[in-house]
Amino acid sequence: MGKREITVKLSAARSIAEVPWYIESRGMIKTAENFSDSVYDFIETLADQRKSYRL
Repeated sequence: MGKREITVKLSAARSIAEVPWYIESRGMIKTAENFSDSVYDFIETLADQRKSYRL
């Protein structure tokens, strides 16, 4: 028994990574880290919170 998971495809992960890379290149390292954390926290909230059972 566990919660259903959400999978982030490689292409989506690369697209997400491009934004903080750009922010970091402008000298805002902490902002880039916060952006990445916020995006992945949001993606986790999209996961289905219902329990799944294996038969």
